[in-house]
Parts: sequence; structure tokens; C-alpha cells
Amino acid sequence: MGGDGGAKVAVEGAGLALAADPELTIDLVGHEDQLSALIKGTDASRMRIHHAPQVLPADVNAAAAIRRGRDSSLWVALDLLERGKADAAVSSGSTGALMALSRQKLGMLPGVERPALMAALPAVSKPVWLLDLGANVNVDAPRLLEFAQLGHVAVQVIEGRAPAIGLLNIGSEPGKGPDVIREAARLIEAETSLEYFGFVEADQVFVGDVDLVVCDGFAGNVLLKSAEGAVRLMFSELRRQLKGTLSGLLAARQLKRLHDRLDPARHNGAPMLGVRGTVIKSHGGTCARGFAHALGLAAVEVRSDLVNQLEQQLWASY
Repeated sequence: MGGDGGAKVAVEGAGLALAADPELTIDLVGHEDQLSALIKGTDASRMRIHHAPQVLPADVNAAAAIRRGRDSSLWVALDLLERGKADAAVSSGSTGALMALSRQKLGMLPGVERPALMAALPAVSKPVWLLDLGANVNVDAPRLLEFAQLGHVAVQVIEGRAPAIGLLNIGSEPGKGPDVIREAARLIEAETSLEYFGFVEADQVFVGDVDLVVCDGFAGNVLLKSAEGAVRLMFSELRRQLKGTLSGLLAARQLKRLHDRLDPARHNGAPMLGVRGTVIKSHGGTCARGFAHALGLAAVEVRSDLVNQLEQQLWASY
């Protein structure tokens, strides 16, 4: 029910995800009458509706979500996950509410204080993963090390290879950046299980020298949304310049392929790492195709048994 497009985008995205994955079933959680109307005329044989009388507003804070969220669609979805009636929860709603209720309903993995959001961004040769994306704005050096450890296991499970890790900074030289970043670099470099590359500047994130970029949630969210805005600007200008021209007609197919590779919807969906369950945060402004991608990512995470593997790795480090 959350996100800019609300239930309509979620239901359309669910239909796309079901068409792409014959093994998938989807529980739609929200206002029953609204959801029933939206799935009319579709193949709803693999969709089930769970009524939730309340929807948390997008600007709700964590404390209010815990106090008032018991009848909300977000609470009901996480309750299904907690009781083993669902394998994953996907939401485009409030990040703060999702994080607060996930912590309360599902609990945290050993040694993890707060969850972190991780997502893939397009880069030159392969996607690069980035965390945190906004769940944790102010963090200390040990928390950045924790993010590196969580991201290391997650990327290894999802992609089948140990990632090279970079730490986002304002320069690549060892002495650059605030104290917390330099201390985090020392901690990450000392962790022998991690493959540490060094500092990475924002414009180098997309070069592909590293597989995983670690940062606090403020910097990560700004970087992510700046990249999305730059992609939209680039293609808006290309369409304007080429509209009605022979060059535009000749290049249409190549531009479509390029747009599909760089389109933020193709990379939508951020695993909430650290909670005892598969929880995916979808971008609030995503389209149906982007929401379908978030659902597909949830299925990959469940089938890869990511949460159990994270727990095993974290216990091994203690």
C-alpha cells in the first residue's frame, strides 16, 4: 500500500513477477476491497489477499510506527513472515517504519545493532553494490565495519564470489576524509576475511574497480538518488535532441538497450541486512517493473538462504 504508486503499482508489479517466475506465489497485504478490485481480470491464481485496515503514512517516524502500526499493512506483512506463512516481505513504504517494525517483529542477527540497506547500481562492466542507503544516517567506525561484513556475505551469496570492498570518501589518499572514515578503513583493512580495496570517490563508484561500496546512510542515499537523477537527465536530453531525426530513428534500438541497462527500475530493491528474515525495501517512486524486480530479488535471497548464511558467518566471527 506504500510508495508513490500505492497498491496499483504493487499489484501490477506482482503480476509481472509471477509471469517471470512460475514457482512464485504472492500475498498482497492491504485494504481488501481495493486489492480485490485491482486484481479483477488478471490471473490471480497465485495471489492471495490479506486484509489490513490501516496504512502507515510515508512520513511516520519509527516510534509512531511501533505505537500505531499494529493493524497496518506493514505489520501484517511482517507478521506473516514472522509466523512462517511467508518467506519474504517487500515494501515501498516508509523506510523508518519498515526498519523499526522489522527489528521488533523479527529481531536482529547476532552482534548486529541496526539493519543496513544494500542495493545494486549499474557500473561499467558489472553492477556494484552499495550500503547503507538510508537506514543509518549517523554511524561510527565499528558500524561501517559491520556494514562491510554484512555486505561481504550478501554479495558472496547472491553473486557467488567474494567482493572487493571500497569505502566511500572524498579522496583516495589515505589521509583524506573525516576521522570516522579513516578509522573505519583501519578496521576493515585489519579484518582478514575481507578483501579491502581502499577509498573510493563518488565518481569512481561506477567504474567497477570494486564490487561493494560501504558508506553511511546519508551519503549512500544522496549518491543513489543523484545517480538516478543523472540517468533521467541524460535520457531526457537524448530524447529531446534526437526527436524526429534520422539519427534518432537509427539509434532507437541501441538507446533502448542502454536505457534498460541503466534504468534504476532494473536495479530496484534493497535487502535489509541484519534482521532475522528476508525484508526488501523497494524505492518509493518505483514503477511496476521496478517493483517486480524487488520481488524477484526477494526470491533470489530466499532461495540462496542468505539470512541463515549471514547468521552462520556472524556467529563464526564471535
